[in-house]
Amino acid sequence: MRLAHLSDLHLGYRAFAHQEQGRNVREVDVARVFHQAIARVIDIEPSALLVAGDVFDRPEPPHSAQVALAHGLRSLREALPEMPVLMAAGARDTPAGPADPGPLAAFDTLAGVEAVTGTTRSVYYSQLGLNVVLVPHRSTVQGPRPAVSPNPDARWNVLVGYGSVDGARGSLLSLDPAEWDYVALGHEHLRRKVAPGVHYAGSLERVGPTPWEEAADEKGFLTCELDSGRISFHAIHGRPVVSLAPISYEPGRPDRLRERVREVLEEVPGGIEEKIVRVRIQELPPDQLDLLKGLLPEFRRRALHLEVEFDGPRVGCASPESGVSGRLASRLAKRLGEEDESLEELVELVKDCLSEGPMLKGMP
Repeated sequence: MRLAHLSDLHLGYRAFAHQEQGRNVREVDVARVFHQAIARVIDIEPSALLVAGDVFDRPEPPHSAQVALAHGLRSLREALPEMPVLMAAGARDTPAGPADPGPLAAFDTLAGVEAVTGTTRSVYYSQLGLNVVLVPHRSTVQGPRPAVSPNPDARWNVLVGYGSVDGARGSLLSLDPAEWDYVALGHEHLRRKVAPGVHYAGSLERVGPTPWEEAADEKGFLTCELDSGRISFHAIHGRPVVSLAPISYEPGRPDRLRERVREVLEEVPGGIEEKIVRVRIQELPPDQLDLLKGLLPEFRRRALHLEVEFDGPRVGCASPESGVSGRLASRLAKRLGEEDESLEELVELVKDCLSEGPMLKGMP
Protein backbone atom coordinates (compact mmCIF):
# COMPACT_ATOMS: atom_id res chain seq x y z
CA MET A 1 0.00 0.00 0.00
CA ARG A 2 1.67 3.20 -1.19
CA LEU A 3 0.44 6.72 -0.45
CA ALA A 4 1.53 10.01 -2.03
CA HIS A 5 1.61 13.05 0.25
CA LEU A 6 1.56 16.62 -1.09
CA SER A 7 0.92 19.82 0.82
CA ASP A 8 0.92 23.62 0.59
CA LEU A 9 0.35 23.88 -3.16
CA HIS A 10 -0.61 27.57 -2.92
CA LEU A 11 -2.22 27.60 -6.36
CA GLY A 12 -2.93 31.19 -7.34
CA TYR A 13 0.08 32.58 -5.46
CA ARG A 14 1.31 35.84 -6.98
CA ALA A 15 4.42 37.91 -6.39
CA PHE A 16 6.56 40.46 -8.22
CA ALA A 17 5.38 42.52 -11.18
CA HIS A 18 6.25 40.11 -13.99
CA GLN A 19 3.73 38.72 -16.46
CA GLU A 20 3.87 35.71 -18.75
CA GLN A 21 1.13 35.62 -21.37
CA GLY A 22 -1.00 37.86 -19.18
CA ARG A 23 -0.46 35.85 -15.98
CA ASN A 24 1.73 36.57 -13.00
CA VAL A 25 4.99 34.66 -13.47
CA ARG A 26 5.03 33.28 -9.94
CA GLU A 27 1.47 32.02 -10.32
CA VAL A 28 2.61 30.23 -13.47
CA ASP A 29 5.59 28.79 -11.55
CA VAL A 30 3.35 27.38 -8.82
CA ALA A 31 0.96 25.82 -11.34
CA ARG A 32 3.89 24.36 -13.28
CA VAL A 33 5.41 22.53 -10.30
CA PHE A 34 1.96 21.27 -9.35
CA HIS A 35 1.55 19.67 -12.78
CA GLN A 36 5.07 18.24 -12.51
CA ALA A 37 4.08 16.66 -9.21
CA ILE A 38 0.88 15.26 -10.72
CA ALA A 39 2.89 13.70 -13.56
CA ARG A 40 5.23 12.09 -11.02
CA VAL A 41 2.30 10.79 -8.97
CA ILE A 42 0.87 9.19 -12.10
CA ASP A 43 4.21 7.48 -12.75
CA ILE A 44 4.38 6.20 -9.16
CA GLU A 45 0.77 4.93 -9.18
CA PRO A 46 0.02 5.19 -5.46
CA SER A 47 -3.10 3.72 -3.91
CA ALA A 48 -4.23 7.16 -2.74
CA LEU A 49 -3.16 10.80 -2.99
CA LEU A 50 -3.22 12.93 0.17
CA VAL A 51 -3.11 16.74 -0.01
CA ALA A 52 -2.64 18.42 3.37
CA GLY A 53 -3.82 22.00 3.27
CA ASP A 54 -3.35 25.32 1.51
CA VAL A 55 -4.32 23.95 -1.86
CA PHE A 56 -5.07 27.55 -2.84
CA ASP A 57 -3.12 30.60 -1.74
CA ARG A 58 -6.19 32.51 -0.58
CA PRO A 59 -9.91 32.00 0.06
CA GLU A 60 -10.81 33.73 -3.22
CA PRO A 61 -8.27 32.32 -5.69
CA PRO A 62 -8.17 33.49 -9.30
CA HIS A 63 -10.08 31.36 -11.77
CA SER A 64 -6.77 30.29 -13.28
CA ALA A 65 -5.82 28.58 -10.00
CA GLN A 66 -9.10 26.66 -9.91
CA VAL A 67 -8.58 25.63 -13.53
CA ALA A 68 -5.07 24.41 -12.67
CA LEU A 69 -6.43 22.19 -9.90
CA ALA A 70 -9.22 20.93 -12.15
CA HIS A 71 -6.72 19.99 -14.87
CA GLY A 72 -4.56 18.16 -12.35
CA LEU A 73 -7.50 16.19 -10.99
CA ARG A 74 -8.65 15.34 -14.51
CA SER A 75 -5.19 14.02 -15.38
CA LEU A 76 -5.25 11.83 -12.29
CA ARG A 77 -8.73 10.55 -13.04
CA GLU A 78 -7.80 9.66 -16.64
CA ALA A 79 -4.56 7.91 -15.69
CA LEU A 80 -5.55 6.38 -12.33
CA PRO A 81 -9.35 6.14 -12.33
CA GLU A 82 -9.53 4.04 -9.14
CA MET A 83 -7.17 6.15 -7.05
CA PRO A 84 -8.93 8.37 -4.46
CA VAL A 85 -7.76 11.95 -3.88
CA LEU A 86 -8.21 13.27 -0.33
CA MET A 87 -7.68 16.95 0.46
CA ALA A 88 -8.02 18.98 3.66
CA ALA A 89 -8.32 22.78 3.48
CA GLY A 90 -5.67 24.89 5.15
CA ALA A 91 -5.72 28.38 6.62
CA ARG A 92 -5.05 29.98 3.25
CA ASP A 93 -8.06 28.49 1.50
CA THR A 94 -10.49 28.81 4.44
CA PRO A 95 -12.74 31.91 4.37
CA ALA A 96 -13.23 33.91 7.56
CA GLY A 97 -17.01 33.50 7.46
CA PRO A 98 -18.02 30.18 9.04
CA ALA A 99 -20.92 29.76 6.59
CA ASP A 100 -18.64 30.00 3.55
CA PRO A 101 -17.12 26.59 2.70
CA GLY A 102 -14.46 28.12 0.49
CA PRO A 103 -13.18 27.34 -3.00
CA LEU A 104 -12.08 23.79 -2.26
CA ALA A 105 -15.63 22.71 -1.47
CA ALA A 106 -16.57 22.72 -5.17
CA PHE A 107 -14.12 19.87 -5.78
CA ASP A 108 -15.72 17.79 -3.05
CA THR A 109 -18.53 17.10 -5.52
CA LEU A 110 -16.23 15.25 -7.94
CA ALA A 111 -16.18 11.46 -8.11
CA GLY A 112 -13.21 9.98 -6.30
CA VAL A 113 -12.36 13.27 -4.56
CA GLU A 114 -12.81 14.10 -0.87
CA ALA A 115 -12.18 17.81 -0.30
CA VAL A 116 -12.92 18.65 3.33
CA THR A 117 -13.21 22.30 4.31
CA GLY A 118 -15.19 22.51 7.56
CA THR A 119 -15.42 19.66 10.02
CA THR A 120 -13.31 16.56 10.45
CA ARG A 121 -14.34 13.68 8.16
CA SER A 122 -13.49 9.98 8.20
CA VAL A 123 -13.50 8.07 4.90
CA TYR A 124 -13.21 4.28 4.69
CA TYR A 125 -12.21 2.42 1.53
CA SER A 126 -13.12 -1.20 2.13
CA GLN A 127 -11.46 -2.45 -1.05
CA LEU A 128 -8.17 -0.99 0.18
CA GLY A 129 -8.67 -1.66 3.87
CA LEU A 130 -7.82 2.04 4.24
CA ASN A 131 -9.38 4.55 6.61
CA VAL A 132 -8.45 8.23 6.20
CA VAL A 133 -9.35 10.95 8.71
CA LEU A 134 -9.27 14.45 7.19
CA VAL A 135 -8.74 17.38 9.58
CA PRO A 136 -9.09 20.81 7.89
CA HIS A 137 -7.91 24.07 9.40
CA ARG A 138 -11.36 25.28 10.42
CA SER A 139 -12.01 22.26 12.62
CA THR A 140 -8.81 22.93 14.60
CA VAL A 141 -9.57 26.57 15.41
CA GLN A 142 -13.29 26.44 16.21
CA GLY A 143 -13.87 25.20 19.73
CA PRO A 144 -11.82 22.40 21.27
CA ARG A 145 -9.26 20.54 19.24
CA PRO A 146 -10.89 17.83 17.13
CA ALA A 147 -11.00 14.38 18.65
CA VAL A 148 -9.55 11.97 16.10
CA SER A 149 -9.33 8.23 16.41
CA PRO A 150 -8.49 5.35 14.08
CA ASN A 151 -11.01 2.87 12.71
CA PRO A 152 -10.46 -0.50 14.44
CA ASP A 153 -11.94 -2.35 11.45
CA ALA A 154 -9.45 -0.87 8.96
CA ARG A 155 -6.17 -2.50 7.98
CA TRP A 156 -4.58 0.90 7.58
CA ASN A 157 -5.34 4.13 9.45
CA VAL A 158 -4.10 7.42 8.06
CA LEU A 159 -4.64 11.02 9.17
CA VAL A 160 -4.39 14.07 6.91
CA GLY A 161 -4.24 17.31 8.88
CA TYR A 162 -3.33 20.96 8.64
CA GLY A 163 -1.58 22.62 11.57
CA SER A 164 1.02 21.98 14.23
CA VAL A 165 1.32 18.82 16.30
CA ASP A 166 4.33 19.97 18.35
CA GLY A 167 3.25 21.05 21.82
CA ALA A 168 6.13 23.48 22.06
CA ARG A 169 4.99 25.17 18.85
CA GLY A 170 1.39 25.75 19.87
CA SER A 171 -0.18 22.46 18.90
CA LEU A 172 -3.48 22.54 16.99
CA LEU A 173 -3.77 18.77 16.54
CA SER A 174 -3.64 16.26 19.35
CA LEU A 175 -2.80 12.70 18.39
CA ASP A 176 -0.87 9.63 19.39
CA PRO A 177 1.43 8.69 16.48
CA ALA A 178 1.40 5.06 17.59
CA GLU A 179 -2.29 4.84 16.68
CA TRP A 180 -1.71 5.76 13.04
CA ASP A 181 0.08 4.08 10.19
CA TYR A 182 0.85 7.46 8.65
CA VAL A 183 0.11 11.12 9.45
CA ALA A 184 0.32 13.52 6.49
CA LEU A 185 0.70 17.12 7.66
CA GLY A 186 0.51 20.50 5.96
CA HIS A 187 1.23 24.08 7.10
CA GLU A 188 5.03 24.07 7.28
CA HIS A 189 6.82 24.82 4.01
CA LEU A 190 9.97 22.95 4.97
CA ARG A 191 9.96 19.16 4.79
CA ARG A 192 10.20 17.71 8.29
CA LYS A 193 9.82 14.46 10.19
CA VAL A 194 7.95 15.07 13.45
CA ALA A 195 7.94 11.46 14.68
CA PRO A 196 8.06 8.03 13.04
CA GLY A 197 5.26 8.03 10.47
CA VAL A 198 4.42 11.71 11.06
CA HIS A 199 5.66 14.06 8.34
CA TYR A 200 5.35 17.50 6.83
CA ALA A 201 5.87 17.21 3.07
CA GLY A 202 6.64 20.92 2.68
CA SER A 203 5.55 23.18 -0.16
CA LEU A 204 6.22 22.43 -3.82
CA GLU A 205 7.53 25.94 -4.48
CA ARG A 206 9.33 28.58 -2.45
CA VAL A 207 6.36 30.83 -1.74
CA GLY A 208 5.91 33.63 0.75
CA PRO A 209 7.62 36.96 1.39
CA THR A 210 11.07 35.48 2.13
CA PRO A 211 11.67 32.65 -0.38
CA TRP A 212 15.46 32.87 0.13
CA GLU A 213 15.04 31.37 3.59
CA GLU A 214 14.16 28.15 1.76
CA ALA A 215 16.82 28.52 -0.95
CA ALA A 216 18.79 25.51 0.27
CA ASP A 217 15.72 23.34 0.90
CA GLU A 218 14.88 20.86 -1.85
CA LYS A 219 11.20 20.91 -2.76
CA GLY A 220 8.92 18.01 -3.67
CA PHE A 221 6.54 15.51 -2.11
CA LEU A 222 6.61 12.28 -0.10
CA THR A 223 5.44 8.74 -0.59
CA CYS A 224 4.90 6.25 2.19
CA GLU A 225 4.92 2.46 1.90
CA LEU A 226 2.52 1.47 4.66
CA ASP A 227 3.67 -2.16 4.72
CA SER A 228 7.28 -1.28 5.46
CA GLY A 229 6.95 2.26 6.80
CA ARG A 230 9.44 3.46 4.20
CA ILE A 231 9.26 7.18 3.38
CA SER A 232 10.61 8.43 0.05
CA PHE A 233 11.14 11.98 -1.15
CA HIS A 234 10.46 12.95 -4.77
CA ALA A 235 12.12 16.20 -5.82
CA ILE A 236 10.26 18.76 -7.91
CA HIS A 237 12.34 21.53 -9.43
CA GLY A 238 10.84 25.01 -9.38
CA ARG A 239 12.31 28.42 -10.06
CA PRO A 240 15.81 28.78 -8.59
CA VAL A 241 16.19 30.99 -5.53
CA VAL A 242 19.63 32.30 -4.59
CA SER A 243 20.61 33.82 -1.25
CA LEU A 244 24.07 35.34 -1.52
CA ALA A 245 26.59 35.78 1.28
CA PRO A 246 26.38 39.24 2.88
CA ILE A 247 28.61 42.04 1.64
CA SER A 248 30.21 44.31 4.24
CA TYR A 249 30.67 48.00 3.54
CA GLU A 250 34.27 49.10 4.13
CA PRO A 251 34.32 52.74 5.32
CA GLY A 252 37.86 53.28 4.09
CA ARG A 253 37.14 51.82 0.65
CA PRO A 254 33.67 53.03 -0.42
CA ASP A 255 34.27 52.24 -4.09
CA ARG A 256 34.88 48.61 -3.16
CA LEU A 257 31.16 48.17 -2.45
CA ARG A 258 30.20 48.42 -6.12
CA GLU A 259 32.94 45.97 -7.03
CA ARG A 260 31.81 43.43 -4.45
CA VAL A 261 28.13 43.66 -5.45
CA ARG A 262 29.07 43.09 -9.07
CA GLU A 263 31.41 40.23 -8.16
CA VAL A 264 28.93 38.25 -6.09
CA LEU A 265 26.17 38.65 -8.66
CA GLU A 266 28.39 37.67 -11.56
CA GLU A 267 29.71 34.62 -9.71
CA VAL A 268 26.33 32.91 -9.24
CA PRO A 269 26.65 29.46 -10.87
CA GLY A 270 24.65 29.47 -14.09
CA GLY A 271 24.11 33.22 -13.82
CA ILE A 272 21.23 35.11 -12.22
CA GLU A 273 19.02 35.04 -15.31
CA GLU A 274 15.35 34.46 -14.42
CA LYS A 275 16.24 33.59 -10.82
CA ILE A 276 15.03 35.07 -7.54
CA VAL A 277 18.10 36.59 -5.89
CA ARG A 278 18.80 38.22 -2.55
CA VAL A 279 21.83 40.42 -1.84
CA ARG A 280 22.51 41.64 1.70
CA ILE A 281 24.66 44.70 2.38
CA GLN A 282 25.93 45.25 5.89
CA GLU A 283 26.95 48.45 7.68
CA LEU A 284 26.11 50.81 4.81
CA PRO A 285 25.42 54.33 6.17
CA PRO A 286 22.29 55.98 4.76
CA ASP A 287 24.33 58.82 3.30
CA GLN A 288 26.26 56.30 1.16
CA LEU A 289 23.25 54.75 -0.58
CA ASP A 290 24.09 56.59 -3.77
CA LEU A 291 27.13 54.33 -4.15
CA LEU A 292 24.74 51.86 -5.76
CA LYS A 293 23.38 54.40 -8.25
CA GLY A 294 23.07 52.93 -11.73
CA LEU A 295 24.38 49.49 -10.69
CA LEU A 296 21.24 47.59 -9.69
CA PRO A 297 19.06 48.12 -12.79
CA GLU A 298 21.51 46.12 -14.90
CA PHE A 299 21.09 43.06 -12.67
CA ARG A 300 17.37 43.57 -12.11
CA ARG A 301 16.83 43.27 -15.84
CA ARG A 302 18.54 39.88 -15.81
CA ALA A 303 17.00 38.32 -12.67
CA LEU A 304 13.32 37.61 -12.27
CA HIS A 305 13.58 39.47 -8.97
CA LEU A 306 16.55 41.02 -7.17
CA GLU A 307 16.02 41.79 -3.50
CA VAL A 308 18.57 44.10 -1.83
CA GLU A 309 18.52 44.12 1.96
CA PHE A 310 20.42 46.54 4.16
CA ASP A 311 21.53 45.29 7.57
CA GLY A 312 21.86 47.96 10.24
CA PRO A 313 24.78 48.66 12.62
CA ARG A 314 26.09 45.91 14.83
CA VAL A 315 24.77 45.47 18.36
CA GLY A 316 26.33 48.13 20.56
CA CYS A 317 26.16 50.78 17.84
CA ALA A 318 22.43 50.74 17.27
CA SER A 319 19.85 53.12 18.63
CA PRO A 320 16.51 51.66 19.83
CA GLU A 321 14.91 52.83 16.59
CA SER A 322 17.59 51.73 14.15
CA GLY A 323 16.19 48.23 13.55
CA VAL A 324 12.79 49.53 12.51
CA SER A 325 14.12 52.49 10.56
CA GLY A 326 16.71 50.28 8.90
CA ARG A 327 13.99 47.98 7.62
CA LEU A 328 12.08 50.99 6.35
CA ALA A 329 15.20 52.28 4.63
CA SER A 330 15.74 48.87 3.05
CA ARG A 331 12.24 48.84 1.59
CA LEU A 332 12.62 52.31 0.17
CA ALA A 333 16.10 51.68 -1.13
CA LYS A 334 14.91 48.72 -3.19
CA ARG A 335 13.32 51.27 -5.50
CA LEU A 336 16.57 53.12 -6.13
CA GLY A 337 17.54 50.95 -9.05
CA GLU A 338 14.06 50.97 -10.51
CA GLU A 339 13.43 54.72 -10.60
CA ASP A 340 16.67 56.47 -11.47
CA GLU A 341 14.91 59.71 -12.27
CA SER A 342 13.92 60.09 -8.58
CA LEU A 343 17.13 58.75 -7.06
CA GLU A 344 18.12 61.83 -5.09
CA GLU A 345 14.60 62.35 -3.84
CA LEU A 346 14.40 58.78 -2.54
CA VAL A 347 17.83 58.99 -0.88
CA GLU A 348 16.73 62.12 0.96
CA LEU A 349 13.52 60.40 1.99
CA VAL A 350 15.48 57.50 3.49
CA LYS A 351 17.72 59.92 5.36
CA ASP A 352 14.71 61.78 6.74
CA CYS A 353 13.12 58.52 7.89
CA LEU A 354 16.28 57.52 9.71
CA SER A 355 16.49 60.88 11.45
CA GLU A 356 12.94 60.78 12.76
CA GLY A 357 13.85 58.37 15.56
CA PRO A 358 10.96 58.35 18.04
CA MET A 359 8.35 58.84 15.33
CA LEU A 360 9.24 55.39 13.97
CA LYS A 361 8.59 53.55 17.20
CA GLY A 362 5.85 50.97 16.89
CA MET A 363 5.89 50.86 13.09
CA PRO A 364 5.76 47.33 11.53
